[in-house]
Amino acid sequence: MPDELKMATEVKEEPEEPTLLEPGQVGASAVGPIGIVLIMAYLILFSILLLYGVVQFWPPATPAGGAAPTYSPATFLLWTFSISDEIRLLFIVGLVGALGSLVHALRSLYWYVGNRALVRSWLAKYILLPFIGSTLALVFYFVLRGGLFSPQATVEETSPFGFAALAGLVGMFSDQAAEKLKEVAATLLAPTPRGTDYVPPTIEEEAEADAL
Repeated sequence: MPDELKMATEVKEEPEEPTLLEPGQVGASAVGPIGIVLIMAYLILFSILLLYGVVQFWPPATPAGGAAPTYSPATFLLWTFSISDEIRLLFIVGLVGALGSLVHALRSLYWYVGNRALVRSWLAKYILLPFIGSTLALVFYFVLRGGLFSPQATVEETSPFGFAALAGLVGMFSDQAAEKLKEVAATLLAPTPRGTDYVPPTIEEEAEADAL
C-alpha cells in the first residue's frame, strides 16, 4: 500500500507539458514595457489619423433642392485638392476599414497585455492589420457596388453611411470577412457541372491538346 501511495504522489507531481513556444524560437519572448508602449502609441496615433481622414474626406451635405457637386475640395493635413465623389467614397471605405481593424487590434492588445501573454510574434499582426482591413473593405465595396448597383449608378444613389458601416465591420472582423470572400469566390469560380452525356477525353486527345 505505501508503494501505491508513493506512485500516485509522483504522478501528481509530474509537470504539465508547456503550451507556449519554447524560449529559443523566433518571436517567443515576451514584449517588454518599451515595446508595449510603442505598439500602443502606434495603434492610437494611427487611429486618430484615420479618424481625422474620415472626417476630412466625408462628402459635403447636399444642398436643398439641388444635387451634390461632382468635384469638391478636400483637405488632408496640409494638402488641399479637388476630388471626385467616387474617389472620395473609395477613400472613406479604405480609411474606415483600417479604422475598424485598429479597433480590433486595440481590443486584442489590452487583452494580451492584461493577461501578460503578449509575445513578439504578434507585433507583425498589429502593424499589418490596418492595411489588411483597408484592403478587405475595398474588395467588399467593389463586390457590393458591382453586384447591387448598375454601372450607371452615381454616388448620390448610394449611402456613404452604409458603405462606411460595412467597411468598419469588415475591418473589425477581417478573418470572417476573408472567409466570406472565399465562399463568394468558390461560388463564382466553381467548375461547370458535367452533363449526363459527357464523355471524358482519351489519353491521345489530352496529349494532342497539351501539344497545341
